[in-house]
Amino acid sequence: MKLNEIYEDANLTQAECAKMPHYIDGSLDFYDTSAYQKLYEYYAFEVVEMPYGVAKARTGDPDTWILDTLERINASR
Repeated sequence: MKLNEIYEDANLTQAECAKMPHYIDGSLDFYDTSAYQKLYEYYAFEVVEMPYGVAKARTGDPDTWILDTLERINASR
């Protein structure tokens, strides 16, 4: 799946999509943004790809998991 498809499925706005490269490269803070909330809902509850422990922030940080996942997807295209 391509990043744009994920963003569309997670209902990100154009403005949120435009900021995603900056979140991924770390130049903008991703946590507590509307894009984070939408992607968290998408990965934790819609496609259920986020591990339970990460979703509950017990075994990892959900924001880091999301950005790492998106970075891997971007690198594999």
